[in-house]
Amino acid sequence: MQRKRHVIAYYITSHGFGHAVRSLEVLRRLAELDPDIQLFLISEIPYTLVEQNLRLRPPMRRQRLDVGLFQYDGIRFDLEKSLEMLTRLKKDAHTLVAGEMDFIAKEGVELVVSDIAALPFEAAGACGVPAIGIGNFTWDWIYRAYADSDPEWEQVIAWLRSGYGKCPLFLRLPMHGDCSVFPRIIDVPLVARKAARPRGETRSMLGLGEHEKVVLVSFAGLLLDARAFERLEKIGDVTFIYKSPLEFPLRGARKIDGVDVSYPDAVAVSDAVITKPGYGIVSECLANGTPMVYTERGRFPEYDVLVEAIKAELTSVYIDSKDFLEGNWEPAIRRILSLPRRVSNVRMDGADVCAKKILEIVYRGGLGQ
Repeated sequence: MQRKRHVIAYYITSHGFGHAVRSLEVLRRLAELDPDIQLFLISEIPYTLVEQNLRLRPPMRRQRLDVGLFQYDGIRFDLEKSLEMLTRLKKDAHTLVAGEMDFIAKEGVELVVSDIAALPFEAAGACGVPAIGIGNFTWDWIYRAYADSDPEWEQVIAWLRSGYGKCPLFLRLPMHGDCSVFPRIIDVPLVARKAARPRGETRSMLGLGEHEKVVLVSFAGLLLDARAFERLEKIGDVTFIYKSPLEFPLRGARKIDGVDVSYPDAVAVSDAVITKPGYGIVSECLANGTPMVYTERGRFPEYDVLVEAIKAELTSVYIDSKDFLEGNWEPAIRRILSLPRRVSNVRMDGADVCAKKILEIVYRGGLGQ
C-alpha cells in the first residue's frame, strides 16, 4: 500500500532574515524526517536564502501577507511608511485571504504553518485546515509600542489580533515577547544554525590566517558615509568579512560570497560579530559561541528582550548608534577581542522539536485536544 504524501504550506515573513533562516532550518529538518512530505513555501524572502539553507527546492509562491516594518537599512526604519503599508494590506485582506483559500484547496494543504503573518491563519480557519504559528513575538505586540503615541495603530493591532486568535497552536521560541493572543502556547527550544565545518578548515577556505583577527559585519544593508569608512580604514590588524546583500566598500574587507562558506560557518570562524540584535544573528552567535558587538535598532520592542539574552549568555560589548554610524568602532572591537569567550548552556534543538510537532499534527490529521 502506497504511503500518503502529506502537504504542508509554510509561510515566512520577509521582514529581515531572522524569521527566514530559522524557518528554513525547520523546513530542512522536516524534509530529513519525512523525505516524502510535500512542502510549499509562501514568502517574499530572496530565493538565494532557500538555496543556501535547503537541499530540497520546495515550490515557492511569492506573496506578501504582512509588512513588518519598512526599513531604510539594517537599523533605521520608517513608522509612518510602515503604517501606510499596513493600512493598504488591511484594505486588501479579504482578497488576499481568498487567494490563500484557493491555494490551500487546490493543493490539498493539510496544515498551515506561519512565522509569523496573521492572514494565513484566517485562510486556514476558513478552510477548516489546522494551523500552527512559530515565532518569538507577534506583530500586534511590536506595534503596541507605537500606539501610545499614535492611536492610528490601534485598528491595525485589533485586526492582527483577530487573525492571530484564529491560530489554535503557537510554538513559542526563547527570547520572546508577549504572545498571549494565541489560545494555546507550547514553549520550544532555540532554533539555531551551527557551523558545518571546523573553524580551521573555514579559515583556510577563506585565506585567513590562524591567528588573524576577524570581525563579521552582519547586516542586510548598512548606509555609512565616506567619513565613517575613513575611520574604519584606520583600524589596523583586523579583517572585516561580510556577505551579500550587504555592501561594505572598505579597503581590505572581504566579501565571502564566492566561497562555499555558510553564514553559520562565517559566524563561527569570526572572533566577533558586529551587528544589531535580531533573532537570527543572536541565535547563531549563541550556537557557535561567537562574541558580539551590538548597537541599537530604533524603537523595536524585541530589542530589549534580545539584549537581555545577549548579556546573560554571550561575550558582548555595546556601541551606541552615534558612534556606530560615524564609524567609531575601534574601541568596541578592541574591547571585545580582549574578553574571554563565554559558553552558552541554552538548549538549541528547536528545529527538531518544531519539526516533530508539525509532523505529529499532520499525521494525526489535526490538533486534537
